Amino acid sequence: MADPIRAAQYLRMSTDDQVYSIENQRSAIARYASERGFEIVCSYVDAGRSGLTLTGRPGLQALLSDARGPAPDFRAILVFDVSRWGRFQDIDQGAHYEFLCRKAGMAVEYCADPFDNDGGLEGVLIKELKRAMAAELSRDMSMRLRIAKRTVARKGYLASGSAVYGLRRHVVDQAGRVHGVLEAGERKVSSRYRVMLAPGPPSEVATVARIFRLYVLTGLRPGGIAALLNGEGVTAVAGRTWSAGCVRRVLRNDTYLGVLTFGRRSCPLGERPGPMPQESWTQVEASFEPLVSRDLFADAQRLMDRYRRLSDEEALARLARAVSASVRMTGDLIDANPDLPCAAVYRNRFGGLKKAYGLIGYSRTRKPGQGPGRWPRLSSPTSP
Repeated sequence: MADPIRAAQYLRMSTDDQVYSIENQRSAIARYASERGFEIVCSYVDAGRSGLTLTGRPGLQALLSDARGPAPDFRAILVFDVSRWGRFQDIDQGAHYEFLCRKAGMAVEYCADPFDNDGGLEGVLIKELKRAMAAELSRDMSMRLRIAKRTVARKGYLASGSAVYGLRRHVVDQAGRVHGVLEAGERKVSSRYRVMLAPGPPSEVATVARIFRLYVLTGLRPGGIAALLNGEGVTAVAGRTWSAGCVRRVLRNDTYLGVLTFGRRSCPLGERPGPMPQESWTQVEASFEPLVSRDLFADAQRLMDRYRRLSDEEALARLARAVSASVRMTGDLIDANPDLPCAAVYRNRFGGLKKAYGLIGYSRTRKPGQGPGRWPRLSSPTSP
């Protein structure tokens, strides 16, 4: 009697809701191995992982690495079906990964598919058809999910994403009764419930309003507001310290007006997320009172937009005028200067502050003989 062929099994399920998927795959592969003379010696598992990309699938990445390694402990790979290998939108991607394993001397077996993966014409045609069907199923499911989320958003519920600073996600039933508050990273336990945004702790609500007042009424820049809040021990999201970027995100977020927006960005079928045109957004009035007035929010947007119209030449000219021989220029110093665009503008337009400095002939390198601490520091602003 021939010795059994040492084999690895690959198991994948797309979501954590498919609680029995891995178990079912494992059982079917075990039966196949027993009938065909394979001995399963190791398992590679991607639980709750999408099959759209290789990214985020440590199980498959490890399998590919081990199969092509110098001394693999197995000579065959058993997979439940073609779609477990992947639902790649480019069907050649799945074929490529299988080819890499076969080139390394591995037999690849699909245990629940009705063909022998021996390179014959029938198997090749069925595999290509099933890869195309798997990709089409993903496209169809993605479209249906987006339609469902848009319908949920139109009813004033949070269709996706997390709560911004100052707000919290409340789990409600069909009658609007609150059943709990979701912390960061938590999800509702049943599709029968919906998620609504509501004001968070009073201290956070007050901080949001204060940020808008400081920016609009006192002229304090985002970097200065961040320094002020940090100096007072006020924390941002998840207990983090404030930064100019955090403050700008608060000032730009129209959710504080009591407006829910779905569809600003899209990440279709494993692609990189990207912005969507405004005409495709779904916007509705939220169920909570705005945290800031529309007038105050509009004033903040006008102030933030005032530097966007500056040409690159004028932005660099202002930066050159702000440079001092006695002060080391920093992003915080730029953010605190009311005559300059914020540091993020220079980073985005010129590829970083260092490159912007180079364009005006400025170097932050200390002169010979200057020790640490010779550059004056920007003092923290105080509350008006």
